[in-house]
Amino acid sequence: MIEVARIAALMKAHHLNTSELAEIVHLSPSKISKVLSGDQKFTSDALGILIKELGIHPNWLFGHEGDPQTVLYMKDLVHKSEVEKLETRIRELKDELGEVYKQLAEERRVK
Repeated sequence: MIEVARIAALMKAHHLNTSELAEIVHLSPSKISKVLSGDQKFTSDALGILIKELGIHPNWLFGHEGDPQTVLYMKDLVHKSEVEKLETRIRELKDELGEVYKQLAEERRVK
């Protein structure tokens, strides 16, 4: 179930009123009002439109991630290839650091 606070935050972030949101998701303004009051739920089509058209992260929308008051967008995510590059660089740096420690240990042993 979608929290009303998340829909309200989304509307605030995009400066949308009930009619404008209704137009985006192809529902009536009265349906949106009922969703905001907690009396009804969004249709799956309307949720898909929100996710696609506004770039909303589905996990945020469904309450699995993030603060309800701060909209999380798909663009905020880091692409998997970027994460892999960073992880590779971290491994390289750890290896370099290990070599430096070995050199220091060898120098101390020689002294």
